[in-house]
Amino acid sequence: MHWHNKQYIEYGFYNIALNGEHERISPVVRKWVQPLRVWFYSEAGDPALQRWLLSTHLQQLSRITGLPTTFVLDRNQANVRILFTGERDPNGMAARALSHSGLRQLQRSVCVGQFRSNRRGEIIRGTVVIPVERAESLGKLLPCVIEEVTQMLGLLNDSRHFHPTVFSDVTDDEFLTGFDYLLLKLLYSPQLVTGMTYFQAAPVIRRQLDAWERNGLIYRASSLVADSPLHVFLTP
Repeated sequence: MHWHNKQYIEYGFYNIALNGEHERISPVVRKWVQPLRVWFYSEAGDPALQRWLLSTHLQQLSRITGLPTTFVLDRNQANVRILFTGERDPNGMAARALSHSGLRQLQRSVCVGQFRSNRRGEIIRGTVVIPVERAESLGKLLPCVIEEVTQMLGLLNDSRHFHPTVFSDVTDDEFLTGFDYLLLKLLYSPQLVTGMTYFQAAPVIRRQLDAWERNGLIYRASSLVADSPLHVFLTP
């Protein structure tokens, strides 16, 4: 497969992890270095289903990245806020959770996610807003959970140039792909430090890809990422 090529994976990582989709940012490695404390909020649709989709996907992301994840009851204790809102946001939750640019993006998107990082490239806060009726009417409830929550971990750019991935502007992958698995594993490699530039990250990435080629991880990635129970879920 074309994405088994090490150079393709490397360039895909630079394009998706070091570039910004909706705003200009410095091209450095950004990721979480602390556990995720997730606050879940629902004011529309089936909250039990939404929480199951979210927790199941977070468990898979935790297995891939090694990031510990827990749910908290108090939003003030959370560093991640996931909101399933009504279309008109009757309680103003999205307006309070998103920046002005995030709100503008939400007006023209099915769903939206944002994160904030500090000067060291450490992600310190993440937010995802999913207007339930809008997402369900387009059959995008599950894809919104998968793409926006995954993107919040630091893979922030949608791309027209690389596939298969949930971050593609030109394909319709709805589940994490083997390529996405490798991008996440690269980002959360302990040797890849927040704040690294392209030139600092390049030798680290190449050594990691060489090791994965030798041990076969690149070729097993698709089967390793396909073990999520979400694969049996049919979006309404």
